[in-house]
Formats: sequence, structure tokens, C-alpha cells
Amino acid sequence: MMRYTFAIICLVLLACGTAIASEDGESTRVGIVPFGYSGSDARWVSGKLFDELKNNFEDSEEYSFISKGDLEDAFEDLGFNPSDFEYGVPPTFVVNAGVALGADMILYGNVSPSGEEIMVSWNVCIPLSGNTVNADPVYVMKNTEPVKQLAVEMISILSDLIGGRIQQALDQAAFSIQMKNWSMAIMFLKQALSIDPTLLDTKFQLAEIYLEPDVDSVGTALQIFETILAFDEGNADALAGLGSVYLAQDDPETAKMYFENAVDIDPENADAYLGLASAYQALGELDQAVSSFEEALAQNPDNLSIKFPLCLLYFQLGEYSQAIPYMEEILALNSNMLGLRQRIIQSYINTGQYGDAADHVVILLESDSDNSQMILYTAQVEAWAGRTSSAVNRLESLISSTGSREGYILLASIYRDSGQRGAMQNVFSRLSNSYPNDPLANYMMGAFYYQSGSNKARVSELILENVSTWQSAIGDLNTAISYLSQVTGYRYNSAQNMVQAAYNSISLCEEKIDRVERYSQ
Repeated sequence: MMRYTFAIICLVLLACGTAIASEDGESTRVGIVPFGYSGSDARWVSGKLFDELKNNFEDSEEYSFISKGDLEDAFEDLGFNPSDFEYGVPPTFVVNAGVALGADMILYGNVSPSGEEIMVSWNVCIPLSGNTVNADPVYVMKNTEPVKQLAVEMISILSDLIGGRIQQALDQAAFSIQMKNWSMAIMFLKQALSIDPTLLDTKFQLAEIYLEPDVDSVGTALQIFETILAFDEGNADALAGLGSVYLAQDDPETAKMYFENAVDIDPENADAYLGLASAYQALGELDQAVSSFEEALAQNPDNLSIKFPLCLLYFQLGEYSQAIPYMEEILALNSNMLGLRQRIIQSYINTGQYGDAADHVVILLESDSDNSQMILYTAQVEAWAGRTSSAVNRLESLISSTGSREGYILLASIYRDSGQRGAMQNVFSRLSNSYPNDPLANYMMGAFYYQSGSNKARVSELILENVSTWQSAIGDLNTAISYLSQVTGYRYNSAQNMVQAAYNSISLCEEKIDRVERYSQ
């Protein structure tokens, strides 16, 4: 889905809110369990801190404070006596009381003497997820002003405390997604949701990972999308998500219905159009899919959300010339769409426009400049485009830094295709020296000398001037035999066929030489 294509970007740009807000956008409902304490000084600090936190929350438009009486009633209903607050509160009771009160956050903790200061250990419970965020302990003197200041500082770091934990989990999830480490990505996304269950984009990212073939937890993805729709039945992204679920379950007819519903609600939803194209494809209705997208584009000619799936559909149909202009337009605005750039390269190659393909493959290589396979691919496309010097320099650099066997072979092929047979032979010699016992190197060297010797052996005119050519052919063919005889593995049979053919050609050359020498006497 397109949403997943931009998942990493969304994670990086995510700005955490100042607090965990209620789903309806109202102020954050927060309660305070009086902090447990030991000793008279700690009891004074606990009481004073409760009052100061209460005053600050009540004075803030951002928060809605839950009264102490309502909180005590909730604990009593759970069987916990509020007079026991001084001994501390088990986290389970905090969660259950918070749920009963409809709280977004509950603050609780303990106060205890620590030398001349009082140590305050405090936590933030998120009842909706049952998760607790632990803050670092703080120290305060038994005095009104320091406790007032502590209350202000606790509230000021409250958003950062929660938002920082969320962002840390999302950043780690982004890295895991990039590495395709799905289990770690799932864990970190769940961590973020355990702190703030209202993170809608995170829910979508989690569902899309469950749809990954390597994860294959379609049922879990289904549950997530249905949960979203339970709160927002017109959520086009969730409808498109259900379409993807049914596609994964090989039910394209039902999938098409959900995608069409998503498009009706949000005519610019690229996920829905992409899914609709896939559903049409599964149903064998590709022409109808193209017509649908073209109609939508006619109504919204500047809408890239329609051009994107349309160009992918043209690509699927092999109509590369139709796809290329849309691909170029999209890449001009978003150069980081690597998958689309790979498709436009293939489109240009399939239409014989190798120069344009080479331009794009060089850009693609910049995203992963040390990738040996990408370097080889770039050199190959450059060679097709007639940029032989660039391809040769790129391969020589790769060979110099890595000793790439594939680099040698491609370099020799480029020299062969450009008619530089001497340079090709030199490359094969270097390959053999670098990989003396390598089956592929021996096969390539043997094949080269076999072809060279066979071509010379075909000279048929029985004249004295051709004797040197046949002698040279015998030398090449013997060299070929020496290399091909060392080949093992799946090329063994092919090598042995060439060895037998080389012996036959040697016999033929010797016969020609003998006849010419006898006739010339």
C-alpha cells in the first residue's frame, strides 16, 4: 500500500502532541493518586505536592482534573481503601480506576526521605493501554517553594516524558522497517501504541506490517482495520486496508467492494486506487481498471494520487510509453521513490531508450553507492546506452576495490560487444590470475579460447598461407582444453562438450596442415 511507502518519512516527521489527548479532541483528563509516604517529612511533601499539582492542572486549559473524591470513589468500588494510599498503590488498581473514570492519565508514586532531601518517585499511567511510563526520581527539600517548583517542573516535562517515549519507539520502528526486521518493528509500534493508543498512523503501519508476506498475520491486520472503523466507519484508509486483507485472502470481489467504497469517500486516496487496480487485475478486468483511472484523472488532471497507480497499471500491462510520462512527473516531485525509479528504468530499457534508462540508473545508484550489484547493473545499462568509457571505469573501480568476479565478466562482455577482443582477452587473463581455481573463471577463459580457436579452425582453403592460422587455432584450442578440464559444478557438462569439440577441431586442423604440407612438396 502507498501509505507504507511513505511510512518511514511519516515516522521521521511525526511531531508528538503536548499530551495524550482524548479521541474527541477534548482536554486531557488527568487524576492524581496521593503519593505514598514514609515519615512525617515525606507525608508533608506528599500532601503539598498533591495540592500544587492539582492547582496547576486546574489552572491549565490543556487538562481536565479529576477530583480527589471521584478518584477515591473509584478505588473504593474496586475494593481498595483510600486510607491506604499512604502505603502506595498497586499499578493494577491505578489502571482499573483510571479506566472507570475515563482518565487519559493518572499520576502516582512514592515519597521517601533521602538524607537531607526527600526523594519523589513518580509514574504516569495510561489507563486505555494499561501502560505505565516511569519518570526519573527527583529530589526536593521540605519547603513550600521547592515543592511548588517541583510541581511545575513535573507538569512541564509530562508531555516530553510521554512524547519522548513515543518518539523513541517510533524512531526504532522506522529503522526496523527500513531493515525489514518485522518482529522488531511490530514490537516498537506496539510500544508506541501502549503509551498512546490514539496514534492512528501507527495503527495503520502495524496493520500493513501484518500484511507483509513474511509476517502473514492477515487476521490481526483485519482486527486492527475493523477497530478503526468501529470508531470511524467512513475512514477511507481503513476501508482500503480491509480491501488489502481480502486481496491477501484471495477474495478480489469483496476486496473490490471495499476499495470502491474507499474511493467514493476519498476520490484522491492512492491506496484505494492501487488496491482497486490489484483487484481488477485479479479479476482479469485490467481494461476496466485503466478506464476507471483515466476517468478519475480526467476529473482531476493534476492529481498525482491518480497518476501514480495509473502508471503502475500501464507498467503491468506492458504499455511502457504510456507509463513513462507519469513516472517522470512523479519522480520530479519525489526523487526518493526508489521502486518507481526501478520501474521507469525498466520501461526505458523495454522501449529501447537506453540513454534515459542510464540517466535514471545513475541516480538510483546514488541511493546505495557501495552496492556491488547496483554498480554492475549501472555499468550494464550504461554499456547498452553506448557509454562504454563510463561503464568500463565503473567496473575497473569495482574490481580494484572488491576484486569482483562478476565485474571481470561484465567488463569482458562489454569489450566483446564493442569489438575490443584484445582488451577482452586481457580481462579474461586477469580473471584467471585472480581466481586460478574458480570454475566460472576457468569456464569463461576456456570458452574464450575455444571460440577463438574454433573460428580459426573453420578456415577451409587448403593453401600454405593458412597453415599458421591452423597452428594458432591448435594452440588456442589446447589452451581452452586446459581451462575447461578444470571446470566443475553445473557447467561441467557444457565444458566437457567444448573439450570434445576442441579435440575434434584440433584433429581437423592437423589433417589440413598435413594435406597442405604434402601437396606443397
